[in-house]
Amino acid sequence: MLPPDLEIRPYRPGDEQRILDTFNLVFRQANGATFVDRTMTQWSWQYLANPAGHRITLAVAADGTVAAQFAGVPMLADTPWGPQRIVHCVDSMTHPAWRASLPMALFAATGARFGAECLQHGEAFCFGYPVELAFRIGQQYLRYASLRTIDYLLRERAQPAPAMPAGCHADRLLRLPPEVDQLWASVRAEQQCLVRRDRRYLQWRYLDHPEAAGYELWAARSAAGLGGLLVLRADSALVPDAMTIVDWLVPAASPAAATALLAAACRRQQELGRRWLLTVLPPWSTEARLLQQHGFVATPSSQWLQRRLVHDSHLPNLTPAFLANAWWYTLGDSDLA
Repeated sequence: MLPPDLEIRPYRPGDEQRILDTFNLVFRQANGATFVDRTMTQWSWQYLANPAGHRITLAVAADGTVAAQFAGVPMLADTPWGPQRIVHCVDSMTHPAWRASLPMALFAATGARFGAECLQHGEAFCFGYPVELAFRIGQQYLRYASLRTIDYLLRERAQPAPAMPAGCHADRLLRLPPEVDQLWASVRAEQQCLVRRDRRYLQWRYLDHPEAAGYELWAARSAAGLGGLLVLRADSALVPDAMTIVDWLVPAASPAAATALLAAACRRQQELGRRWLLTVLPPWSTEARLLQQHGFVATPSSQWLQRRLVHDSHLPNLTPAFLANAWWYTLGDSDLA
């Protein structure tokens, strides 16, 4: 039973500063001296500026303090059953003042309300990458179902870089090229279920990001035009001494573009002196097999901090078997990169 002075409700305009106060307190305690407080600019980009909206459920005390939160970043996905909104679950937290007295009751009640709101708004499924403890709690008290334990695809710097294919080149971009929606249509035609990586989404996700300077967009071109798009990040929150392939937009019918982008990524790895080049892709995908042919090795995330990909599906067609074998994703779909 929750105390009567706590109200569990959706986000309302004006809650922002209280959310940030609790978020920074909780994660500063969890991460120690290396933690850098989240700013209002970062919060507003992630939630208010997101073209797909936001999903935020709060437990709020009488004085306005945010005692707990479940939050999600919605994204538009294309599926065999038409466009659907999916939600990446992020930033679940409980204020230390309530953690001792209501450790699971408040977490469970807030999480259950969050799930009900996602269902009410017709969101197709929720997903996330909780650490093992959070997964066990979510499995026990909510509806977390494990899709798979994540393997990282890692390539060591000592390996020779792929040669740039004849007639193809890769260049760093400062803005999205006009042909990006045409490129997206080619990628979309090859997959059954994935986030819609059109110009609007890519602009928000990478170029409008408060830390946009940390992302590098690379385009592969040939006489035929734009063949592929790659997003790199110079560092990694997942594996020490790694740089990250965050996103990958290359049709399978463009192997030269894929090789050109990998050549550029390996060159940047050498220039930055990172031991590892890291990414995450569905293990069944053509792209995962292609990267393994170029020296990437599937490596259990448990070597550092085990990550599971979990989901809570709200549509009968989106079964665990379908998602396990047809949902195509990258690290860019998450807040892990």
